Amino acid sequence: MKPARSELIRKILLELNETPSSIYDILYSMAGYIDPKRTRLPKLLKAMESDKLITSALQPGPLGPYRRIYEIGPAAESYLRENLKSSIETILHFYDIYRHENPQKLYSFSKKYHEQRRKGKILYAAIPYMKTNDLNFIRELLLSSEESSISIVGSDLILQKTGINYEVVGEDITKMAAEKETFSEIHLHGVPKANQLPKAISECKRVLSKNGKLRIVAPFAFFNEPAKPTIGEFIRITSSELFPELGVVEGERVYRVIRRYFPDSEIYETSLGEVIFHATRS
Repeated sequence: MKPARSELIRKILLELNETPSSIYDILYSMAGYIDPKRTRLPKLLKAMESDKLITSALQPGPLGPYRRIYEIGPAAESYLRENLKSSIETILHFYDIYRHENPQKLYSFSKKYHEQRRKGKILYAAIPYMKTNDLNFIRELLLSSEESSISIVGSDLILQKTGINYEVVGEDITKMAAEKETFSEIHLHGVPKANQLPKAISECKRVLSKNGKLRIVAPFAFFNEPAKPTIGEFIRITSSELFPELGVVEGERVYRVIRRYFPDSEIYETSLGEVIFHATRS
């Protein structure tokens, strides 16, 4: 089976990152991987050079004849970073399956927050955007509420033609087109970026009514500070710092911001790494 072009590019960049190489060196080093045809590799290297993934120059060979030597180019780092993001996203996908097969509850959740019937307007926001799974949760909220419609933040594309009654109160959770004390409940699925989190939490407090409740579901939140550099900690820190859109957050940082605006708050873990932050406006 012929390897995908993107796979060959990734492998070539990783090899060149170790040492500048000729086309023959590249062929030899990739022999244990999947050896591309010699007629294919020159075209691929030329395209990579055009995309600034690699650079090349003629240099004297060890036995005299000049050879074209390839090395890493200025666009290689961003290309490999996107590959890293895709790889971590795949790891998180399988970790999500794993943790739901091994549920653990590490934080107790106070019974005072469990209500039989919801009253008042509800706001729902999915970060970075709404997915199919959000529709089921929205339906559950409406079934347990006296309200017949729900307010959302962000794109309503996925809600169209679902039969769910809703209104859009803004594109950004940090600035909503709603009056003060509008909602009795706010549900966020996902955590805003670190630089937007304080403003988002402040805005949620503004539009919450007295005794209103804020509930934030963090798909991947971790609390213990890394004790030593391991590959697991590398994935965790890299995800939260470089790829916040993947949803991995440092839980204690998030909780500090929430407590600043909501002293009456708590956390509990529904499964390995999935954490709910719950707060009440006093």
